Amino acid sequence: MVETFTETPLYLAPELSADEMSLGSSIVTPQKFIFKEPTKQLRRGKACLNCRFHKIKCDGVKPVCGSCTRLPREEDCEYAGGPSRTKELEQRVTRLKARVRELESPEITGSGLADSYFTMDTGGLLSLPGSVAHSNSDHSSSSPRSNYDPLLGSPEPSVSIITMLLNNFLPSATQFGFFLHLERFRSAALLKAPFGDSSRPSPALLNTTYLWGAHLSPVDALRSNETVFLNRALQQVSIEIPSAIHSAQIMHTVQAEVLLSTYFFRKNQLLEAEFHLNGAVSLAQSAGLHQIRSDRVFSSPVVSVLLETEMFLPPPRDVIEEGERINGFWAVYCLHRLISITLGNASQCFGGLDTPSLEIDTPWPRDYDLGLYNGGIFRHSTIDCFIHDPSPASSLLFNSSLYAKAVVVLHTVTSLTHRFNRGIETEDGYVAFINECLLLENLIIQFHSSLPSLEIENFLDYSITPPLPSNSKTSLVVTHVLISCACMQIQRIFSFCGVSGALERCINTAQEIIRTLGDENHLGLPHLNPIVGTLCAMACSIFGEVLSRTEMHGDWNIDNAGTISGNSDQIDAVVLRHGLEAGMTTMSVLAMDSPLMSE
Repeated sequence: MVETFTETPLYLAPELSADEMSLGSSIVTPQKFIFKEPTKQLRRGKACLNCRFHKIKCDGVKPVCGSCTRLPREEDCEYAGGPSRTKELEQRVTRLKARVRELESPEITGSGLADSYFTMDTGGLLSLPGSVAHSNSDHSSSSPRSNYDPLLGSPEPSVSIITMLLNNFLPSATQFGFFLHLERFRSAALLKAPFGDSSRPSPALLNTTYLWGAHLSPVDALRSNETVFLNRALQQVSIEIPSAIHSAQIMHTVQAEVLLSTYFFRKNQLLEAEFHLNGAVSLAQSAGLHQIRSDRVFSSPVVSVLLETEMFLPPPRDVIEEGERINGFWAVYCLHRLISITLGNASQCFGGLDTPSLEIDTPWPRDYDLGLYNGGIFRHSTIDCFIHDPSPASSLLFNSSLYAKAVVVLHTVTSLTHRFNRGIETEDGYVAFINECLLLENLIIQFHSSLPSLEIENFLDYSITPPLPSNSKTSLVVTHVLISCACMQIQRIFSFCGVSGALERCINTAQEIIRTLGDENHLGLPHLNPIVGTLCAMACSIFGEVLSRTEMHGDWNIDNAGTISGNSDQIDAVVLRHGLEAGMTTMSVLAMDSPLMSE
């Protein structure tokens, strides 16, 4: 029997206290998100359509089931056999058309017009002085109620406010999973077309970007409308998921779900983050985004649970649209992996991307608007080829793929760590496990050596041009920290296996992670990816774990520079305490930007 260790996993929820972090406490699901099991098992097909789509349990309670009550839905659950949401919307449209005809009548009175304002869903949006919303711009001056808020009854803010919201969000959009072409999206969002027009982004996507713009805004008046945009985004995405059958609708809905999931991830509302992530995963798989440019024979399209129709994307219109689909899949994949890393083994909702039958053939993300896609290249098993390729450095030429590859490496190492924590029962299994670790260590070394240095100064000025994934220094910082965390975890495993110098390399890497996050944060970088909090906590947990072991065995030696000596079997507890304090200081500074870090 091979001796194994059962140390607590390293992955700490950012809401844990410093004392809990020093003990290496594992993540637990917050009690406030735990719901009661249904009193009886529903018959097949009796769950609400929202729960059926997301494949979660439903208790069948009306008007809103237990699983849907945690979201601020403005509509009741829809059940098969009752009036569909489409039918209800058609009836509402009919009533509104009748009301419009009444208002256009020359006999219309002021009181009748006033009543119409109060029967519409206003949502409480703010309006700046002199601003006029899209839908009201042609009628506000002649309205008998023109002294009222010009946004009353409007589905979206004015053009000036929309511009402010987009300016708040788009410079940092790629940090939060935005994969659509930035300039195309911005131009379409600012078109002088009605809200919901096919020439503009979908209502769910627009409201989600407005939500992020308000969330990141330095202006209190804009931030005060964050809840309004959140409610509207949640309402719209629940409407659009069942109707997402065309290519633009599918991609816009996937983008909205990714942004909502990342928003809840950043807010430390992890169950809500999982909920919307599952929606994005389901849509991405149904549309075949994981098999773009596959050299396999593509199977028949997946049938949507809600629509009972085929969801299959037609060929892209141009290279930019194809790039959006490729980058869209990897945005979903990376968010899926990062949230699972944060939750450790606590997540029970994942599975779509982990099924053995799922083959990911989509090529790595690249700078599609630079013409870097070769239309004649088809491939298969993208991730397996990357991990087992003895020369992976040749695939690191395109910087926009570095982040996705770093996420793949860290998630793979995380899976190995969980296996090691559970214990390896046979000698053959132990040998195979060590070989996997050595393969990944070699990949990490080559990958890290191929990363651009953080000292490079030729990055885009955010105030002039929105950053692309390949030249954003923020993305490069996060990529460096991701791969350093993978290196730290591998060396931790080796240290328990008795590999000489592994513990020293583990601690040195943890110190480097804290230095990188601290130094780059002082440079005034824009808003960071929410995973940074988890990565910083992982480094801190290493200091806490080794410190507790060190206090039992005495101080270990360090050199004059404060670096752990590779020839020593001991580490000074002072160094560990200093590293832990530096990590906690860095986390407190990062908390000023991310609510996740302050929980």
